[in-house]
Amino acid sequence: MEKALNGKVAIVTGSSRGIGRGIAMCLADEGADVVVCARSDESAANPLGSIEQTVQEITKFGGKATAIQLDVTKDDEVRNAIGSVIRDYGHIDIMVNNAARMGQGGGDFWGSSPENLDVYYFTNVRAPYFITTLVAPHMESLGGGTIINITSEGAKLPPPPGPDWQLSAGRTYVVYGITKAALNRWVAGVAGELRLRNVAIVAVDPGRTVVERNIANPIAGVDYSTANTPETTGRAVAFICRDAMAYTGTVVESKTLVD
Repeated sequence: MEKALNGKVAIVTGSSRGIGRGIAMCLADEGADVVVCARSDESAANPLGSIEQTVQEITKFGGKATAIQLDVTKDDEVRNAIGSVIRDYGHIDIMVNNAARMGQGGGDFWGSSPENLDVYYFTNVRAPYFITTLVAPHMESLGGGTIINITSEGAKLPPPPGPDWQLSAGRTYVVYGITKAALNRWVAGVAGELRLRNVAIVAVDPGRTVVERNIANPIAGVDYSTANTPETTGRAVAFICRDAMAYTGTVVESKTLVD
């Protein structure tokens, strides 16, 4: 039976493990040729996963994938990776900007410095912005395409504090939330321009998701029993890619599409 994404080429950044790996596997399961990108290759010896391991998992079920080591904060590496995919495949139809610095590493605002924000900004905002400036014109030249940016409910957290507010375990640190809120605003802000060029851009919020690092090092006081899996977001992204223009400019919660 013909699969929904047969003939499509998708790049997924940060797909050596976690949500990125779930997205890569679900796109491949729907028939896309997937380019798996991340900093972690086999040489990094990361026990939680590598780009080669993701490719192996995809090929086990008959999917098609290749691996490219990529640090999304290095412009030359990004240019080279995109150029390589275009040369090897001839087209890029789906770009998933998933690579990000996570919320647990940013620290609190008190005692921090602007440099801390810079580190998160370069990965979580500037990198997908730069990647899109390169990929979107290519997509337009071929008739259109889809940009997916993985965001977070951390863009809306925490709520305003009450008089009894206390720091909590597993909280979303402020610099992470700032960058994810910026990502959402950017998606909404450029969607109209891209629509004129038949390129859809969508932010996908995975919700609380349990990934390899949570299993290996659970955070005390955090309940993972009702958390989503990476495949929840993977299935949502694959579904959106069937008709991405219907969602362009919006933030979509993964679970609303797969429940």
